[in-house]
Amino acid sequence: MESQKVTRRQMMGGLLGAAAAPQVMRSQAPGKPPNVVFIMCDQMRGDSMTFMGHPVARTPNLDRLAQRGISFDNYYSNNPVCTPARKSIFSGRYPHEHGSLTNRHGEMLSMPGTMIDYFKQRGYRTGYVGKNHAFGEDAMKAVDFYKHRDREPFRKYNQYVPPEWHSDTYWPSEETHAWLNTADALQFISGAKDGNPFFLTVSYFDPHPPYMAPPEYTSKYRSDQMRIPEFIDPAKLSGRLVDFCRAMKADKIKDAALTETMRYYYAAIEGMVDYQVGRIMDKLVSQGLMENTIIVFTADHGDFMGQHRLVRKGMFLYDCLLHVPMIWSVPGLRGGRRTKAMAQGIDYFPTLIELTGGKARPELPGRSLKQTFGGAAEQAGRTMYTSASYGELSREIVEKNKDSNAEADTPLHTLAEENSSSPTNKYSMVRTHEWKFLLSQSRPAELYRMNDGWIERENVVEKAEFAGVRREMEQKLRAFWKW
Repeated sequence: MESQKVTRRQMMGGLLGAAAAPQVMRSQAPGKPPNVVFIMCDQMRGDSMTFMGHPVARTPNLDRLAQRGISFDNYYSNNPVCTPARKSIFSGRYPHEHGSLTNRHGEMLSMPGTMIDYFKQRGYRTGYVGKNHAFGEDAMKAVDFYKHRDREPFRKYNQYVPPEWHSDTYWPSEETHAWLNTADALQFISGAKDGNPFFLTVSYFDPHPPYMAPPEYTSKYRSDQMRIPEFIDPAKLSGRLVDFCRAMKADKIKDAALTETMRYYYAAIEGMVDYQVGRIMDKLVSQGLMENTIIVFTADHGDFMGQHRLVRKGMFLYDCLLHVPMIWSVPGLRGGRRTKAMAQGIDYFPTLIELTGGKARPELPGRSLKQTFGGAAEQAGRTMYTSASYGELSREIVEKNKDSNAEADTPLHTLAEENSSSPTNKYSMVRTHEWKFLLSQSRPAELYRMNDGWIERENVVEKAEFAGVRREMEQKLRAFWKW
């Protein structure tokens, strides 16, 4: 593991600090379990924070949280869309194990055996506010404090949403669901009692499209400040990505429209996510709870946000959709560090069990990250896996950008995403720092040399010089999930 110390100035400026000696966790006061606040947003890329060096993003509160703890440069979701990714986090299971491979597949979680149920059984007061998309509504009756808000009325996918999928919010900040979700979270925290630990999940819909934020945030960002990611021809990756880009008319999107969408995306991150995290942190401080509370920040999955001239998401296992934030603030942890250690969604459950004094559950496939927090060396050659599925787009959608069986006013992006999300073909990935291998049921395999980065540049699966790598990676993947 590479662990680095970051000064406050460097953290706020997005610069990487010099390497530091391994850190250790100080012991906590015995007999007083820590509280847990688990914050998750929706569709936020892992590189979209100031301290990660992003040239546009403004995330002072996430920077502050990272300064208190440790952030993972290489954290990856176990699925590129909401429901499977969230179910993996709360169940500690891979998507093919919990039964949802796309948003259109499988049943929602029941409560027994999940992360929330575990803490309830431990005697924790439980709370959940915001977006769900993981548990059935009946299951949430077991939660002590449950305030469900999902898509706001002005976020509905209909003919009134601009084709660029962005807009200012139509009413004041404090009346948006991000603000209201936070208000509920603060109410829950206010009810904390000494000696009665709590486990609170705060789930934000943002920056999920349509990308929207209050004008006091959107006015901070200008289109001419945005930098469209380097274009990589989809044909260098896969034929299915080529089809998806054609169906979405990616080649028709003008630079001005794309950069305008990008500025709304980063405004939504600042106003609807980062600012809300700051409100929660300030409440914990004012209540005298910060020093005995574990805070986790993450996202369920990422967003193309300009890569291949696309925005939104799709059933693809590329890093723009899987690489998301992971920040931990843990009592006794010396903070301000970034690590290159690899982590995945199924690691949250075992890590929180160990951090709160519980015993490991061998049936869970993830691993606890606690030793990584303390500066322990990363396990050599750790590999991560993802299971998913996809549907092939019809030639009518690819060639004519329409579906004669769909309602006439169905947006193009909805046609493409819904058809792609059909759980028809199995799809899986194995990932290391250096290599990434994808296996698709109806398309050729893909192999990428990642070079410790987050961008797939060329599929080298057919190159003879990498035949040995392909064999090794494919053996691992087929052992992971037998089709």
